[in-house]
Amino acid sequence: MADAGEKARELFIERNAIQAELGGLPRIAGRLIGIFLLDGGPISFSDLAERMQASRASVSTNTRLLERLGIIERVALRGERQDFFSLRANPFALAIEQSIEQCQRFSEYVEELLVSAELGEDAIERLRQAQSFHEVTAKTMQGLLATLTRNNWAHSRDKVQAKSAAEGAGRTARKSSEERTQQLSDPEPTGARPLAARPVKAKPPASLQARTSARGRVPRKT
Repeated sequence: MADAGEKARELFIERNAIQAELGGLPRIAGRLIGIFLLDGGPISFSDLAERMQASRASVSTNTRLLERLGIIERVALRGERQDFFSLRANPFALAIEQSIEQCQRFSEYVEELLVSAELGEDAIERLRQAQSFHEVTAKTMQGLLATLTRNNWAHSRDKVQAKSAAEGAGRTARKSSEERTQQLSDPEPTGARPLAARPVKAKPPASLQARTSARGRVPRKT
């Protein structure tokens, strides 16, 4: 049953990779998205490289790409020096917002061009059609985003960061506990001898100190 579940996970990750590649993303970026959709994070950079069976350079390039796209984010965990990554809070809503901005920006570009340049009627017609398409698309996605917001689909970014911090603190505590247990269980190295206590020199009696001091004193000439 466990093997079947693992195969289903891997199949989902690979299908997501193919779909991402059809959309213009590198296949490895699609695999990373699949992993984060399943596990959420935080996931360390070294763990990602091991699970992906890919070079560290390739993983680094694609995690930076997904960061720029707003799909994942880099998180800091207390006591850890390497980078960790998590799926962003509701990255799909963020993708919709970015698409809306891109459509609105294209419409503005078309308007600026029509004002600044003399174009033929055929060119103007094609530009107006493209502008209308982007305006309708932006309005449709704005309605979709409003529906998702009403349904409380957006997740709290603060909750995600709090979860990451708690997991990092727990990981650090476990690591410290394991180190202390290891130190207590390790035997003494072969041939090692305990340090002998340094003997404490007893002080002579006060009367003896006085006589010794008197014998060693040089008489003062008058």
